[in-house]
Amino acid sequence: MNQQVQELLKRINYIEADMEIQRQILCSIPSGDREEIEKTIQLIVQKKTMVQGLRQEIKNTDPLVFERIMAFEKATGRFKQLAAEKNFIEVKTPNENEPCNLNLKKNNQTIECLVKAKDESGGYTIISYNGEILEFLNDEVMV
Repeated sequence: MNQQVQELLKRINYIEADMEIQRQILCSIPSGDREEIEKTIQLIVQKKTMVQGLRQEIKNTDPLVFERIMAFEKATGRFKQLAAEKNFIEVKTPNENEPCNLNLKKNNQTIECLVKAKDESGGYTIISYNGEILEFLNDEVMV
């Protein structure tokens, strides 16, 4: 990934963090303070527009990276939906001491993952390095 795209992603992260703060502020504003509510909503809208513009810059700069980012965002959204539906009892991500892998019984295959979540029934849901959501039943996984 080139330096320009990295800088654009950093800017997006800062703006999104600020948007989250503004959302929290919005929730704390008394319902009778209509002027402050409208001002905060306008600020959030402006920041969303800025993010959309920066995303377009990424798309124009490096369409392949843009598509990969979109795939990860879609996978993250789907993972959040699944987390609301399933009761994950364990969630792991790779770190410097331990990779995030899922070992399958079929063909003794190992899948590297960005996120690995185990549910109550022993099944696993993962986000692969390709940005895919994959789900496996307990009897498909080597423990």
